[in-house]
Amino acid sequence: MNENKMIAKARTYATAANLGPGYDCAGMALGLYNEHEVYENPENKDCVFIEGNDKHRIATDGNNLICAAIRKTYEIKTGKKFKDLKKNFKIICRIGVPVERGLGSSSTAVVAGLLIADKVFGFKLSQKELLNIGLEIEPHPDNLAPCISGGLVICYRNRKNEVDFKKIKTSNSFKILLVIPDYKVNTNEARKLIPDSFPKEDVIANISNFALLINSFVSGDFKNAADFINDRLHQPYRRSVYPVSMAIVEELNNKIGLPSAIGGSGPTVFSIIPDNKVQDAAEYVEETLKVKYPDFDYKFTSISDKGSYCY
Repeated sequence: MNENKMIAKARTYATAANLGPGYDCAGMALGLYNEHEVYENPENKDCVFIEGNDKHRIATDGNNLICAAIRKTYEIKTGKKFKDLKKNFKIICRIGVPVERGLGSSSTAVVAGLLIADKVFGFKLSQKELLNIGLEIEPHPDNLAPCISGGLVICYRNRKNEVDFKKIKTSNSFKILLVIPDYKVNTNEARKLIPDSFPKEDVIANISNFALLINSFVSGDFKNAADFINDRLHQPYRRSVYPVSMAIVEELNNKIGLPSAIGGSGPTVFSIIPDNKVQDAAEYVEETLKVKYPDFDYKFTSISDKGSYCY
């Protein structure tokens, strides 16, 4: 094998899951992404090289999620052991999605592995097949599905009890502000804080809020969406792991009326900025938020509709 021969390139996108009241079923792809170059590897092991942010937080051996997803995809589709194939890869990753910040970094790695395996082995998998193989590694469809398809998606179980998703066509009349704290939240630990049951009135509130929020995304009318994005099923229970982020969410919602929520399991704050409020939001970031939280990162981005891809 020629170690200098590139055999594939992949780009995978960040996501914001939950979107407030859409707990564990809704997510949106964002304009932040990781890039991957795949080469044949003459060494008898998987090998991942990391460039960019958070180098020290990502496994670079066979435990890397990209490698795990490649192996899983091959084994599910062929019924054979990957190790018997004796084919290894060198993958150079340029990381643009912050790790353990609630922006779907794990999903970007899993989807990269799915797409690389699909391209290299010629499986021609559907998006639904990619999602369900990915769920064998990363049990969060609200991150995986938008990373795969792009756009805003809602995940569900069909009549056969299979996990599937529906992509919702949204208006393009908004931008997104990400307020990214300088600390991380472990997704598994954060999930342990969520109870197994909820008061009926809280469930009803989330259902109505989510329906109205989706209508805002479709119509582009975000008037009162700071009310619709309110959640009662996950954010209140996890406040203790991201108290500053919740304070920012409430400040953006209540003081300047920008619909805001925690991205995924946090601690990143996800805020919807209608086009007519982009300048006001930028000024608020510069004059208020950066003064209060100078160590945080602030990114203006947008919904990414194309979806992750490999070529």
